[in-house]
Amino acid sequence: MTHPPGRLRVLHVLEALEGGTARHVVDLVRHAPHVDHVVAIPSERVGWATDRQAADDIERAGGVVRRIDMRRTPVHPRNARAFVALRRLIRELRPDVVHGHSSVGGALARLVTSRSTPVVYTANGLATARAARTIERVLARRTSRFVAVSPSEGDLALQWRLTTRDRLVVIPNGIDREPSPHPSGHELRAALGIPRDAFVIGTVSRLVAQKAPEVFARAARLVVQGEDGAHVVMVGSGPLAAEVRREAAGLGDRFHLVEHLEGAADALNGLDVFVLASRFEGGPYTPLEAMRAGVPVVLTDVVGNRDTVEHERTGLLVPVDDATALRAAILRYRHDPALRDRVVAGARQALSRFDVGPMGAATSRMYQEVAHGPRAGLSREIDEPK
Repeated sequence: MTHPPGRLRVLHVLEALEGGTARHVVDLVRHAPHVDHVVAIPSERVGWATDRQAADDIERAGGVVRRIDMRRTPVHPRNARAFVALRRLIRELRPDVVHGHSSVGGALARLVTSRSTPVVYTANGLATARAARTIERVLARRTSRFVAVSPSEGDLALQWRLTTRDRLVVIPNGIDREPSPHPSGHELRAALGIPRDAFVIGTVSRLVAQKAPEVFARAARLVVQGEDGAHVVMVGSGPLAAEVRREAAGLGDRFHLVEHLEGAADALNGLDVFVLASRFEGGPYTPLEAMRAGVPVVLTDVVGNRDTVEHERTGLLVPVDDATALRAAILRYRHDPALRDRVVAGARQALSRFDVGPMGAATSRMYQEVAHGPRAGLSREIDEPK
């Protein structure tokens, strides 16, 4: 493959073909200027939800997709084959930069690349297991830049010694800040049989331990049992679906679990409160989309979330794994309209810090820096944690 002079070729390696990680790569392909993107992804994420639109979105954005089978389990025969296939692809492409995403993609990207080629790593949420941290410390020696998608993720990476300050770059995730011209919240309520005047709380997330969907379901049950006209909407699928249903038992037609909703971001204005009960994050997208839609948010006070929301100014933060605190925060919005209005107004102003255009531009400058040296690169005064 050839590419025009003056443009960089970046090879992305992504096994976690789902949710925010797939979206992050699509956004980079679409918004990082002066870069030719080749994206190595599996056909599906075996055993997990798969973003079926990601490959088409990458190609529509101008990227090239190369299919390489990878598995989430690090020690897996398929990953050994992926190692060989990626080495072959690097010899063919001769990329200027290799960019690994999430844990498996990040590990493979750093292991297959020779020391003459810069390697960038974006974790998109730091795994908390001790073994994972140990592996990350070893791989840090092969990492030209560690990209944190929120300041608190960057601080944690330094605290855990996963990178050094001179190799850390913080580039917050961003969204298109213009609300959808065709919001579909009313259609969502109609499709689920929810009255227009109902009080609706909801979330959009994978049903996995990181997102604590069972804690949200428990809090939602407490809300519905104590509030007339309250409904719950959960959009997502995953291994904890059965546990979520157990927590929501008895709510009948006031609990709505939707495995997949095309254009979920456009339907968020159908909620009265958006909740994300995560145990850890990197830089979550769905709260930003809810804020853009004018929906007040309740998030757990964890890495990533606490950069998205300033408590009582742009949203509410609650302790992790605390269904009672979640319930109390949700009901504050219902019973305190002044708080709700203040938070919604503050959130809309705060979105200027989470713009996908500057995110892509900053990433492109970072690629230039690692490929050609600091003079071509990123201004750190806005990207390093203070």
